[in-house]
Amino acid sequence: MNLMLGAGYAVVGLALILWATPLSIRHNAWTTTLRERRPNVNPPPTPEWRARNTKIMTIMFRALGVGLGALSVMYLLPLIVANSH
Repeated sequence: MNLMLGAGYAVVGLALILWATPLSIRHNAWTTTLRERRPNVNPPPTPEWRARNTKIMTIMFRALGVGLGALSVMYLLPLIVANSH
């Protein structure tokens, strides 16, 4: 159970780190579309803010990926140490 959970966290964490930029671009396009449909709720971002939002989301996706990688180490390290004895 812990092996599958730890490996799953590792795979998702690595995927988030590697695909952070495409994911943030897609997220930014999606939120921009929502803002353009309802401009009185939240106005569409300017091009400068759009670039800044993409950079912020890239950092957030990578931070989540690193966190999941650390969580996978916490799950997998006891299994590795137990098998080495």
